Amino acid sequence: MAERKRQKVLLIGWDGADWEHITPLLEEGLLPNLEGLIDRGVMGNLATLQPVLSPMLWNSIATGKLADKHGVYGFMEPDPERGGARPFSSLSRKCKAIWNILNQEGYRSNVVAWWASHPAEPINGAVVSNMFNQVRRDPLRVPPGTIHPREREDELGDMRVEPRELTAADILPFIPRAAEIDQQNDPSLRAFMKVLSDCASVQAVTTRLMEGDDWDFTAVYFDAIDHFCHGFAQFHPPRLPHVPEKGFEMYKDVIRTAYRFHDIMLARQLDLAGPDALILLCSDHGFHTRHLRPSATPREPAGPAVWHRDMGILVISGPGIKKDERVYGANIIDVTPTLLAAMGLPVGEDMDGRVLMDVFEEPPAVKSVPSWEDIPGDDGMHRPGARIEAGWSEELTRQFVALGYVEDHGADVGKAGESARTESEYNLARVHLSARQFDKALPLFEELVRRHPWEDRFIQHLIVTLARAGYARQALDVMAAAYPDGRLPVNLTMVRIRALRDAEGRDAAIAAFDAIPAEFMQFPRLRRQVGTTLLHLGRFEDAAELLEGAVALDADDHAAMGELAKVYLRQRRWKEAAEMALEAVGRLHQQPAVHLVLGQALMRLGYAEQAAQAFEVGLRMRPESYSGHRRLSWLAAKMLNDPERAARHHVEANRILEKSRERTAAPKPDRSQETWDVPEFPPPQERVEKLIKERQSPQELEARKGSSGKTFTIVSGLPRSGTSLMMQMLKAAGMEPQTDGIREADEDNPEGYWEWESLKQTGKLPELFATVEGLEERAIKVVTMLLPSLPPEHNYKVIFMQRPVMEVARSQARMIERRGTEGTSGSLEETARGLREHRQQLRARLAQERNIEVLDVPYPELIRNPGPVCAQVARFLGERLHDPDRMPEVIKPDLYRQKGGAGEGG
Repeated sequence: MAERKRQKVLLIGWDGADWEHITPLLEEGLLPNLEGLIDRGVMGNLATLQPVLSPMLWNSIATGKLADKHGVYGFMEPDPERGGARPFSSLSRKCKAIWNILNQEGYRSNVVAWWASHPAEPINGAVVSNMFNQVRRDPLRVPPGTIHPREREDELGDMRVEPRELTAADILPFIPRAAEIDQQNDPSLRAFMKVLSDCASVQAVTTRLMEGDDWDFTAVYFDAIDHFCHGFAQFHPPRLPHVPEKGFEMYKDVIRTAYRFHDIMLARQLDLAGPDALILLCSDHGFHTRHLRPSATPREPAGPAVWHRDMGILVISGPGIKKDERVYGANIIDVTPTLLAAMGLPVGEDMDGRVLMDVFEEPPAVKSVPSWEDIPGDDGMHRPGARIEAGWSEELTRQFVALGYVEDHGADVGKAGESARTESEYNLARVHLSARQFDKALPLFEELVRRHPWEDRFIQHLIVTLARAGYARQALDVMAAAYPDGRLPVNLTMVRIRALRDAEGRDAAIAAFDAIPAEFMQFPRLRRQVGTTLLHLGRFEDAAELLEGAVALDADDHAAMGELAKVYLRQRRWKEAAEMALEAVGRLHQQPAVHLVLGQALMRLGYAEQAAQAFEVGLRMRPESYSGHRRLSWLAAKMLNDPERAARHHVEANRILEKSRERTAAPKPDRSQETWDVPEFPPPQERVEKLIKERQSPQELEARKGSSGKTFTIVSGLPRSGTSLMMQMLKAAGMEPQTDGIREADEDNPEGYWEWESLKQTGKLPELFATVEGLEERAIKVVTMLLPSLPPEHNYKVIFMQRPVMEVARSQARMIERRGTEGTSGSLEETARGLREHRQQLRARLAQERNIEVLDVPYPELIRNPGPVCAQVARFLGERLHDPDRMPEVIKPDLYRQKGGAGEGG
């Protein structure tokens, strides 16, 4: 074990933070603590990965690896133990995070609220998982497994801030006119208060650990900026035409104040870390601003990611770090390798990221190991066979649904599991595609298209992958089959033109340009792509016009700037080429081709030394560039009078040229004649209609609630909690039950089960309630597992039977024993705990539904003293009961078996 290192390292994550929002606030002097951190260190853009989904990205930050290596593929994964789906967790991660590596080396760490960190890992130090702030099932305690070590659950759990604890002084700086909000019709204030209280909770527990514990490394993640932006970025100035003025005036200050709040929290974090600590502050992606904000969200899981910008933020400060300088070319996968190098530890050769050498005053001697996965030691990871406690995931899943990142499948376990599998495979395929691993991406996209031929996102990614993998003809075939009318989505326009160029030649590609609808050119990305292709086809004037338009539409489109610099170079506009290249690399340094363009332009302008520097930078990034070595060789010989340098680059240029000739001469697979079984696609309009039906937005779902005007009477509760008795009582009072009699009375329910078998299909047949005549006048028994599947367009009055869970567990166990069937393998206590968790989560969910009214009926009290309870039921249902006084007649106390356990809070 290595000797304890005393320099503290603090890793802070601000999800969604963007220089576009931050820079104006810095210029106004409103973020003094962040400004000081920048002055004492380096700052820059931090490039994200695809797909831009936070669970994947923050695990890449913590491991230095792409998602195909770390194993977290999104928000939800199929549940291998219970079926259905569950959120990705710390058990899903397939490799060591930085805190696991540090654990092996004797470091003591704190990890707070990191994505997919539940259940908390048993490291040397403390872990507070993402369940701490993302789930509020019980205000008095945190979910099991949230905190390590477990004996600190009460201490650290008390750090949680509840929304109800927020005062006007907390809210008004963000929303000065909050008192005017119609909370019946605008849920924004409630959502805001949850995000703010979550953020305060993370800050409270983090500062508690930093102040009270001995630590070497602390990693803390804040999701508030991202959540505030998803909720309120549409109202951020300047107001866009589609944004209502009333909403703009109400919420325009939220984003600015959110950053100022984070700056205040940062001050305390920096104070506790101390002046000698190494600080790394980063975000996983940015957030679109100004006119680039989307006006709509795609109808797909993770659709809100359309708001995410490809560039996050990076600030590094501390001993040995450069002062008041910029860092270029950083990617989120570079965070862990850079921190390991700064701490004097080896970097894994299997890590996809690199050490950001340019941030150090004296670049460290970077050591490496083949893989930290092969180095034994106490890494603090969960042992093989570790399990997640039942019931923990429902509330977190609901959080993801509310945010729009996953679909709500209610009680349909099979559909939830299939959806999780589909999204995980889709996200993994996109990881492979972005890494140019076409042989891995293609089979996944093929299978997704065959299973879901109505999903355009799968079709489009399959087409892109085919084209990029060299299957141009096959890509065109799929386009023709999926879009027989030739009306392609905007993002496939250039894919088709390039495929035509590769499959049919230059003339076919040029002809396709003339067919691009003029309205498509309002999209900056398409303008850039078309301009780039025109550049390659030699149409420089047209290319310049389009690329200049792309830059005008998006002043931060570094790719468009780089392509425009190339056009200016071909037009012999040397000064403009140099200026545009500088603009491009100023926004994203890691553009080797643009550095080489800059070198050529500066060389033509007579700036020999600066040109040589630009060539050297480009060649460090792309050492196999023939043109870069050739031009630098000429420059060194003709303008710098440096024959040795000229000779060195001349040799390199010749080596690369020879290597290129060998590659060109080598036989290449001819994929043009390969056949590919194109699936049958539903017509485009049919696909759209199915998408609208299958993928309603959270806003549409909310608007549907109670829209039919019909109200149904529901009797529910855990199995064996008295639901059948309540059905008898309602029948006695004159309300007929909706039952088919398929399940007959038996020893466990001598008076019958009162069930309706067709109800089990309500998730697949939502029209069931609307098609049964007279159903509004009847009582319907619905087990708790099916309540989330009730069609949302109706209203419901739910009588919820409450019986102590230990009694329920005993009654269920006795029933299973009599039947000779097999139930859960856990103990009676474990069964009771799972039932309690399920009921608490469901009851909390019902309380949030505006189209559901609930009456809790305590079963023991109903048996002991039926009069008052029956009176409550009568008041609850009102005129629906014709003879409520008869309800007590059917209550038979002798059928109340398995008593006891009433004191368990059940």
